[in-house]
Amino acid sequence: MSKRLALLEQFPIPRLAVSPTNVRHKGAGIIYGTLEIENQTDGELVGTIASMADFITFSPESFSGNKTTVEYTLDLIGLSGEIGTSAVITTNGGEIVVDFHITVNPPDVLTKDDLILADLDDFTAYVKTQPIAARQLFTRHDFMAWLMGMNYPNMDIYERFASDPNKERAVDNFLVFNGKKYKAKIVPETTNLAHSIGMWEDTVTGSIVLRKTTWGYAEADLRVVAGENWFKLSKNKVTATDFDAENGAEIHYMILPTESEGRDTAVVLVEGDQDHKIHIHSTSAAAFDARLDKETFFFDDKGKLLITNNTGQDLMIDIACEPFVKFDARRYFIGRTAEIEFEVKYGSIKAASFALRRQMYAESHIHVVAIDSGKSYGRRLPLTLWGG
Repeated sequence: MSKRLALLEQFPIPRLAVSPTNVRHKGAGIIYGTLEIENQTDGELVGTIASMADFITFSPESFSGNKTTVEYTLDLIGLSGEIGTSAVITTNGGEIVVDFHITVNPPDVLTKDDLILADLDDFTAYVKTQPIAARQLFTRHDFMAWLMGMNYPNMDIYERFASDPNKERAVDNFLVFNGKKYKAKIVPETTNLAHSIGMWEDTVTGSIVLRKTTWGYAEADLRVVAGENWFKLSKNKVTATDFDAENGAEIHYMILPTESEGRDTAVVLVEGDQDHKIHIHSTSAAAFDARLDKETFFFDDKGKLLITNNTGQDLMIDIACEPFVKFDARRYFIGRTAEIEFEVKYGSIKAASFALRRQMYAESHIHVVAIDSGKSYGRRLPLTLWGG
């Protein structure tokens, strides 16, 4: 055996092993970790560990023995972004470089309800669930520091948004600018509504439904551009607070039939990022339907006036006609339906004059008028007489 082999057996050379050799961390503030240093052969391992970066420290920095746990501390306060550095372990059993890859998170914002916001996605979720608290947070100094800590690139734009006195709008514009949401728009759910108004109705109410396209701030002016005299809206502006959890808003209105001309259309203009029109049609409903039981009558004949009452209540009607049409009365009080009999007595002299002129028919009419609370509704029914 040579002297060299004898020395190796007497004083074997250690072999260095380190775990891990590639360290990754994501966080902020102070981060702790450990390295395991081990001798994989005989002998005694002796060495030191040195950092290439000031923010990494080791304990212990010098060691001896076949297995050592070295603690390290990363002081990331004041740092940001992606950082790559290393440490060198030098021993009598070799040298190994340990790589450190660090992603420094921005400082967390702690809300008044103890939620930690790590990034703009967290803030967006906070705006959705706690909109009032989020608006209060938005202009606080620590929120500005939070943005600066994450190296937010548009601090001048943030400051412009933060100066908006309408904080709801400011927060929404900030999120839209950063691509965290779409800008909400207000659109009518329906564009046409119709009312058939009975003569007994003094006022008619209804509502239009507006819909927001997404959550968040939105507002629109409401303006009646046609029918202002008989159509009244309950409000002239709609804002985000008017919308429910399903992004719907119900805007009430009132129709004044006495101011309408019987068949009118009101137009409501929804003025926002894009204007929309809503049409509300108002038509006076027929108080009754009336017809005669026949299309033509002889000069001496009988007939019936058939009436259907549409008002849902008893109705008083007046009948006006020429003297040769004989009703038992000129005024009737009717329920749901009525059959009122009448006679046609044209007279022999008039009939003879028709014969001399070789005129075989004559035209007349029966006028039926309903009266209710000072309002009236009338129908003029043609009456054709045939000489036979």
